[in-house]
Formats: sequence, C-alpha cells, structure tokens
Amino acid sequence: MLTASTELTVLQGVAEFVFYAVLAVFAENVVFSRSMGVSRLIKLVNDPEIHTWQYCTPVIFVQLCSAPLGWLAATYLQPVLRQALPDWMPVAALRPLIYLTMAAVAMAVVWLFLGLMPSAWRVPCREQLPMATCTCSVLGTMLLCANQNYTLLQSTGFGLGSGLGYLFAVLVVDEGRRRLGSKDVPAIFRGLPSSLIYIGVLSLALYALVGR
Repeated sequence: MLTASTELTVLQGVAEFVFYAVLAVFAENVVFSRSMGVSRLIKLVNDPEIHTWQYCTPVIFVQLCSAPLGWLAATYLQPVLRQALPDWMPVAALRPLIYLTMAAVAMAVVWLFLGLMPSAWRVPCREQLPMATCTCSVLGTMLLCANQNYTLLQSTGFGLGSGLGYLFAVLVVDEGRRRLGSKDVPAIFRGLPSSLIYIGVLSLALYALVGR
C-alpha cells in the first residue's frame, strides 16, 4: 500500500517530467529557440510526398529513446573513457561519436517498436526513420541535457518534449507556408525567403513570451 510520502514523491516525479517536457516544447523549442533541424523542416513542409506524421512520429520516438541513452553515456560511459584516453585527447572530442552511437541505438529500438504498428503506418514511418534520427535536433537534445546536467527523469521529459516541439514547429510553419502563398505576398518573397522570415519572427515572439 502506498504511503503519503510515496504518493507525494511519485506526483513530484510526474510534475517534474511534465515540466521539462513543456519546457522543451515552448521555451526550449529545438527549432524556434535553438535553430536545430530547420533545413529538414523547410524541406518537409514543401514536400507533398511526405506527410507530417510520417516524419514526426519517428522523431518523437527517437528523441524519447535517445535522451535517456545520452544521459547514461554522459554519466557512466564518459568517465570510463576519460580514464582510458591519453592525456592529450579530451573526452569531449568523442562526444559526437558517442551521441551518434546513442542515436543509432535509439533508431534500432524505434525500428522494432514500429513493428507493432499497422503496415499502412509502419512502412512510411520506417522509411523516414533514418532521416529522423540523423538530424541535429536529436544530437542537440542530448548535448543540451548533458550541458544542463539534467537527471534521467529530466532528460527523458526533455527528450519527449523536444520531439513534440519539433512536431509543433512543423505544424505552425506548414500553416504559415499556406498563408504566405497568398497573392498579397510579393513574388520575390514567396517560398523559402518568406518561410525563413516567418520562422525568425516566430522565434522572436517566443523569446518575448518566455522573457528572454
């Protein structure tokens, strides 16, 4: 039977998880606050052959899996490597390789998880899985968690929020792209120029909302 203190601890953990997930969706959005994954986002919203959910579903799952893996690597693997490496080679030099390895492991886990989905959903998601994994938004999330010294729970919540934040950015930019296709917009600004200006304005607005 759960005691009051145990229930309070569980509620605090859930609240902390939700807080860091919401933080990653809005205040620390990978696109609007960190400019990570913008190039892929621009291509995604202009590619009629790729549906938003087919790409963003793997992104969300990869972020959710890679963030705790990055925490494990930073907490347990890097200290071991630091002792094994020669003095002239800092362990930070291996960070990109470590995070790429963690992202590849997360991709393998998500590949297996997608096998539980219906074929109509599984096949297109698996086609987008490599591109969803090899993106700076995934690697940047792991680096941010390590630099901020997040705990395992915080890293997991932040990873989930980063994936949802990327989906949020795609939906917002896609809606803006449709509106910017109006004839009222000068022809020279239509397409990529107007999209980049739109993302920049949204980023400034988000910075103002969070008080930066």
